[in-house]
Amino acid sequence: MARTSTPKGRNSLMPRRWRSLGLVIALIGPGCKRQEARDASAPTPPPQTVLAPPTSVDSADSGWNSPEAVQLSGVRYAPPTRVFGVLGLTSSDGFFDSIGPGRKIGTFVDGRYRGADFVSALRRNDEPCKGDGCDDPVYLRFAKVGDTLVFLRENSDGGGDFVGQTKQWERWTRTFSAAGLALVADSQFAVQAFSSATLLYGPERFRLVSRRCSGASLRVAFQHPLFRTVRFDGQLFHVTRPDGSCLTYEYVPYFSDKEVVWDRPPKEPNSGGYSWRQTDRFGNLEVRYEPVVPADSIRLDRDATAVGHTQRGEPVYELKDLDHPLLKRFYEDYSADFADAQERAAQFGGTSDEKASGLQPPKHSYEQFVAARPIYLWRDPFGRVMRFTSNDFLPVSMTEPVIYLYPTTPQRVRVEAEPLYTIKASVPPYHGGWDVWAQPSGTLTGASDQKTYSYLFWEGLSSISPMRQEGFVIPRADVAGFFERVLPRLGLDERESKDFRDAWLPRFHDAPYYFITFVPPETIDRLAPLVVTPKPDVVIRVLMDFRPLWTRAAAKAPDLPRAPERRGFTVVEWGGILR
Repeated sequence: MARTSTPKGRNSLMPRRWRSLGLVIALIGPGCKRQEARDASAPTPPPQTVLAPPTSVDSADSGWNSPEAVQLSGVRYAPPTRVFGVLGLTSSDGFFDSIGPGRKIGTFVDGRYRGADFVSALRRNDEPCKGDGCDDPVYLRFAKVGDTLVFLRENSDGGGDFVGQTKQWERWTRTFSAAGLALVADSQFAVQAFSSATLLYGPERFRLVSRRCSGASLRVAFQHPLFRTVRFDGQLFHVTRPDGSCLTYEYVPYFSDKEVVWDRPPKEPNSGGYSWRQTDRFGNLEVRYEPVVPADSIRLDRDATAVGHTQRGEPVYELKDLDHPLLKRFYEDYSADFADAQERAAQFGGTSDEKASGLQPPKHSYEQFVAARPIYLWRDPFGRVMRFTSNDFLPVSMTEPVIYLYPTTPQRVRVEAEPLYTIKASVPPYHGGWDVWAQPSGTLTGASDQKTYSYLFWEGLSSISPMRQEGFVIPRADVAGFFERVLPRLGLDERESKDFRDAWLPRFHDAPYYFITFVPPETIDRLAPLVVTPKPDVVIRVLMDFRPLWTRAAAKAPDLPRAPERRGFTVVEWGGILR
């Protein structure tokens, strides 16, 4: 089954790690030679250019002080030297937050901080962590001008949250002042190598997925003009920076299935498009079907035939053998998914259409399944065979339910979430339910672990009915404003709306338009019942469904339900669907 994505970051007091994806710096490197896109009438696609195989090394020679790198970054790097020790403070919830030691890693050679020290410091927090990537190292960076530390927001992990929480920022300025250092912030200046969620190398694009180093012996993939040595483990690409921090990227294909020119369309129509990954959420490397096909399982020249080409003229393939194990396993998974969806949906009395839960019924025969071209293949610039999987045969997932509890008086509360499939992970740990002490402010304390939480969270799999036809078509640039307007109408307060936007806005970055709708509360209640004891007076549930659009389309706006008035014991839940 598909593994749903996870919201990244800690609870409200720590910087939310997904925010680092908000800034994208285009780093232009020397282009590798590629074939020009051919005319659609050409009988065969030209051979695809593949980058030279990576060479083996045991350690990376950074080269960060090459004349080219110094000119591009504006920094001359030096071995780290300590400039301040570990500083810390305790939050109102009792969690300890520390910064340091701060180490000089170089000197600015031009720009507004020319001659100042470039300082990096590790930030730590003992607040409970949830989600893949949330415990990645957090580095804050500064320009040190005399006894003044200038916090470089755009060069720091979670920098916007660090300066955006006014009371916390004021406490940190007092803490640094006690150590003899004035603390101010610069929200504009940036050193490119420390603010990059996207790495470009010629025409190729790489997406940041983690800030952890790999301990493996890696091969050199290529030399980047700014990042210098980029290493490769066969799946991911790694950069180590002068302060010891790391960036891990994955290669992103430059095209979508919408841009493939099919020389031979599938015999059965494909209505849902194709996914290169089941999810592209930050730091979430676990996917249903790995996009890189093992080299020993397929040889394109022997096992596949070209059926189309990309806009660069590079061929895309389908398997010649219709009984290939890759296809057989996919069909077995798909059939099992559908049978499981029907069985579980039947427990809740859905209609025949809803029992299918958005998943296409199994084809009448395996032959019709393969006729719909459930998989196509492509060789990437590093010689790997990449798999693209038809969305028509993947189950729908409900993801990121976040639950807030607001009793009128402090009391013990039990919450049970019952998705149609299963809960994969949760915070606090889910043992048939959660038992917590809830405060009217919304603060929760686990009854078993005595840890403090801002909300309950689970990730997992759940069937859902076909996408609602009524919705809103929103240009990509207007999605944030749309959420600001509509979420309060659905019942979310300022804090809950901000948490929703922080979790979901990073997904709205590829297409020019998006169709956005919200699942009716009665459907949510049927497909994912929520049992709370004692029984709340008011329950507000918001579940978003959406899909990308490549052209503006007409849509009928739904009548949004009126949010219930908050009174007595109130429970609030929001989440979203990934298709």
